[in-house]
Amino acid sequence: MTAPLAVGDVIHGFAHGAFGRDHYHCVRIEAVGPDWIVARDPDRDDEGGPSFTSGRQALELCQDARDEPCPNDDPCPLRASSGGNPLTSRTPGT
Repeated sequence: MTAPLAVGDVIHGFAHGAFGRDHYHCVRIEAVGPDWIVARDPDRDDEGGPSFTSGRQALELCQDARDEPCPNDDPCPLRASSGGNPLTSRTPGT
């Protein structure tokens, strides 16, 4: 059984199209709901903000991309870093 997506998980690269055709960079999950996630790379300001996806099929694609090796770098820059200092006072998972 695949682990559920959680705040802090890194989704690698294209994510099998879960975020759309023009999404190619790795992102870290920042918020989760019952059938949706919001993710972004806090170090990239050129992409226009966070990535959002929803629905069972898209989330299963994200699980697959999370569990696979990063296609962009080895090691993935997001996985290798702690994400830097928090940008808000909200604790992940709360």
